[in-house]
Amino acid sequence: MTVLLLVLAGCVPASAVTFATRRLAAIARCLSLSDVDTLSAATATDCYRYQGHALTVRKNRLGEIDHIGLKLFPQAMRDAAPSPVYDFLERDFLERNLNGLDAGLRHHLATSHLSFVVGNARTPLSFRGDEQFTEESIDMKRYRATWTRAGREVLTINFDMDYEMLSGCNAIELEEQYVRRLKRFVPTQSPQPSEPSSVPDGMDAYVVRGDSFLIREMRNDIFLERDSTGWHLINRTDSPERTLSNMMLSPLFEPQPTVQLMVDKYGYASECVELPYRHFLLMAVEEGCTPYFGVKTKNGDGSYSGTLMLVNRKGGYVHMLSAIVPVTSLAAGSETVFSGRLLLYIPIFNVSDRFFEQNKN
Repeated sequence: MTVLLLVLAGCVPASAVTFATRRLAAIARCLSLSDVDTLSAATATDCYRYQGHALTVRKNRLGEIDHIGLKLFPQAMRDAAPSPVYDFLERDFLERNLNGLDAGLRHHLATSHLSFVVGNARTPLSFRGDEQFTEESIDMKRYRATWTRAGREVLTINFDMDYEMLSGCNAIELEEQYVRRLKRFVPTQSPQPSEPSSVPDGMDAYVVRGDSFLIREMRNDIFLERDSTGWHLINRTDSPERTLSNMMLSPLFEPQPTVQLMVDKYGYASECVELPYRHFLLMAVEEGCTPYFGVKTKNGDGSYSGTLMLVNRKGGYVHMLSAIVPVTSLAAGSETVFSGRLLLYIPIFNVSDRFFEQNKN
């Protein structure tokens, strides 16, 4: 592959391509990225270089450039242990070494909660490729990232577990991105059924135990029952709470529900989106969230209220869906349509049991 030398061009306009964030567009304006518009969707390249160091440029499935940064992490590491810190660190170190950044990006860098313990912003430019990387989460509030070579620390930094900082977006842009992805989402993987590992003879009901989040009522257990054809998700009107949990937690629930989302946005704005609930759930799982659900109340009209929390521990945030499900939709074989109000990117250290308790009515 021909290596294309990337040179600073004093804020040369980028090619006519779409960028996932305004921050990436600003970075691209300070670089001459030859032929980046020809990059295929859902691919990445490291053929560009800056000051002798390879860059990673990636285009997502929507055809947008969604990452530009110093190449610090091989794809094998990204695949084996996904983490939002990879893109952040690659982009952040590129920004700190670029000249010609606009005032907005310089302000972001100056005010970001990142501190150097060992090394400095130019240290990655001298990496040889034999460094070992480790990341550590501290009290679900901060990260520590460390690179070592031959057992000696060469770079260590601490930074906040702040998804706006990690993603390079403010709250408004994060919400815009989320809704845009949600409307265009197509699952790339088929969900696998939950199967009991071993069940005593004669037992026809089984709980695939998960864990809890915040309170004991907020769990992700899956409830199964067995008939002559095998194991199935419980879906019965005489077991409404278990049926509701299965519907909210399993993308394999049938019949497939439809959700009418009211997405709360910054500045008291909102946007309505209607889509298969399975797509909503699978998109959350693809972005690294773990779902938890708790039934709150049975309402006077026979409907049930519940809260779904989509917890991204590595990103440090929670999406929270407050849902109302009519009891008529719980009948096996009926088509389920329910409504819900969605809050996005709540910092995980701000989430408490009050979120569950305040919405019980």
